[in-house]
Amino acid sequence: MSFVELLSRLGGMGRFQVTYVAALAMPLLMLASHNLLQNFTAGIPEHHCRPAANATEVPLVVSIPWDGQHRPQSCRRYVEPQWHLLDGNGSANGTEAATEPCHDGWTYLGGIFSDTIVTEVREGTPRGSSGWGDAGVPVVS
Repeated sequence: MSFVELLSRLGGMGRFQVTYVAALAMPLLMLASHNLLQNFTAGIPEHHCRPAANATEVPLVVSIPWDGQHRPQSCRRYVEPQWHLLDGNGSANGTEAATEPCHDGWTYLGGIFSDTIVTEVREGTPRGSSGWGDAGVPVVS
């Protein structure tokens, strides 16, 4: 005897079954729309490392390395300011300066995205982690 036959013998879907299914479906529908919403609000704007705290008045060109498209690299900064880059030719004389990951956060450039969830994340959250918000996904699913 299948579940459908058993349910029809007992009188079909009653008020309890309908309420139970509706109560289970509501959080799942909200979770699906929340995950879809992230496609539109989680754009990553152009950004670069915030210069070191002791280098606030240093020009960007001496504190952040540039990529192949003449833009500041988004995830690296120089350990020490590279003052020789202010010279006319701006070459590093064949030596590669030491870089480090961003320790003081990022500076987001205004452009296509003015405000996204990426720019709203607190300073202390590790990169690639969205914090405690994802803890409920396995519970609800």
